[in-house]
Amino acid sequence: MSHTQLTPVYTKVPRFAAGSKESLEHLESEGFVVIKGALSPTEAKHALDLTWEYLEQLGTGIKRNDMATWGDDRWPIVTSGGIVPALGIGHSEAQWFTRSRHSIKTAFASIWNDDDLLSSFDGMALWRPTDIDPEWETTRGGSWLHVDQHPITRPGMQCVQGAISLLPTSPAAGGNILIPGSHKWFTTIPKTYADRLGKLPEWLDHFRFPVDDPRLQETPPIMAHMESGDMMLWDSRTVHCSSPGLEPAATSDPSEPSLIRAASLVCMMPKSKANDGVIAKRRAAVDTVTSTTNWSDRFFSTDQYPEMLAAENLSRFKLPPPPKLTKDQLALVG
Repeated sequence: MSHTQLTPVYTKVPRFAAGSKESLEHLESEGFVVIKGALSPTEAKHALDLTWEYLEQLGTGIKRNDMATWGDDRWPIVTSGGIVPALGIGHSEAQWFTRSRHSIKTAFASIWNDDDLLSSFDGMALWRPTDIDPEWETTRGGSWLHVDQHPITRPGMQCVQGAISLLPTSPAAGGNILIPGSHKWFTTIPKTYADRLGKLPEWLDHFRFPVDDPRLQETPPIMAHMESGDMMLWDSRTVHCSSPGLEPAATSDPSEPSLIRAASLVCMMPKSKANDGVIAKRRAAVDTVTSTTNWSDRFFSTDQYPEMLAAENLSRFKLPPPPKLTKDQLALVG
């Protein structure tokens, strides 16, 4: 097996009802779980329609029915994993619609045994068809497997992340990959990688494993199959990333333009974990349509991502207006 690339295995995993005892047991033992039908087919379609409304209202000329308008000169700034992290997407109608579905909150409330939750203002993974432009391929999985939690300053289970698939996945489409049970490695990181960890700022919740780690070589990651509307939840200590397809992409049909992946990123944590200062910044972020990372107990604006800071002419993008939130949605702000 190559020590520069790890190939995930496409796997059909068990899918559980939101909030079920079986879903919680699977999350605890495997470090991840797939929630079946967190969004109904109708809800998933509506969320995708709202996503395209967001993209088209950016004002750069993107048109859903014309893939020739999906180029980098018009598309919002993305990270290496194909995530649109900022430019108001965290407060788009699409994201507020998705994170407000009852089953989404039910899943997170059951994990924390707490119904008073704060939602992240996350973005979305929006992948364009690579047969149209190979440059649209995202970073290949296996080369950037990581955990999203500092191994020293954030001990134990601190966060569970979520991704709701608005399109069915396939070996050709790609998606999230992870190593089942790898959250149990977390406590060994400080001793195994003392030097590597010593270079990591204490506030940074991202530790990337070297690709030659023996455990990575011995335990190949999986890419879990997901139907439209399914939600994957994973413990932030679980080794994961995303990866483009494992098979050649199908030829896109210009008469039926489509993304190959559309996933809404959602994370909820107990309000009790956030202090008054964080909550004040979160409330202000609604008015300024500022997106955040998955953490809601601290405030990290994705406008500060290196990709955003390096981007030129951001003024060409028209941000969405501040959302008009319901009482239940305001409760998720804090």
